[in-house]
Amino acid sequence: MSAVMSSMVRPGADSPAAVMLRQLTDGLRQDLAAYDDLRELLNQQFNAALKHDADQMSELSARILTQVATLDVQRARRRDLLVSLLGSAVEPSVRTLLQRLPASAAQPIAVLWRALEQALTACKTLNLRNCQLITEQQALMQQLMGREEHVYAQR
Repeated sequence: MSAVMSSMVRPGADSPAAVMLRQLTDGLRQDLAAYDDLRELLNQQFNAALKHDADQMSELSARILTQVATLDVQRARRRDLLVSLLGSAVEPSVRTLLQRLPASAAQPIAVLWRALEQALTACKTLNLRNCQLITEQQALMQQLMGREEHVYAQR
């Protein structure tokens, strides 16, 4: 057990572990809001693709990339917090942390973690939907322009 985790047994809202747990919880809340924003951007991207609005697609793609980069920074920050809380001898994961926390401390983090996993799954589904639409549109355009790619054509 890391020195920080062992400090969890000591009372005090200002212990290093308590501070890191608050940072982790705040980060999970921020991620949930960021995934809500990403979900909205993905829906806007889908609608722009349906309208064949290239300018809006370009703008939304840039905004989506920025949002994903922000989420990746937070993921790295969360991993660093988990390493500090759990030590480097174990896999730094929220599930491992939840197993080591008292139920009263684990429960609110578990609720946020499940919500975050659901938000991530929803965004992945929307991204796949958008990718499929854009790919189908591209294939149709190639076909209409007489540039249909033949899978078995000799190269």
